[in-house]
Amino acid sequence: MKPDKQQIEFMQEDLCVELLEILMQDQHCSMQQALDLLYNSETFLQVRNPSTGLYYQSAGYVYDYLQHELQYGTLA
Repeated sequence: MKPDKQQIEFMQEDLCVELLEILMQDQHCSMQQALDLLYNSETFLQVRNPSTGLYYQSAGYVYDYLQHELQYGTLA
């Protein structure tokens, strides 16, 4: 069964919360810095795009993409 729009949005938001928590721990940054890093990333745009299916993946999996983007300036 395919999730509806509301379910997808919930999953996207939940994933972003997890990514922010990981960013703050891994990068030793404040909430504001983590928000800036995530919300200004291509990874965030891909998570918010339902057609990519990234919202359905684990936070660890998506964080690998974000780490690569932060390190190299591009998605893996």
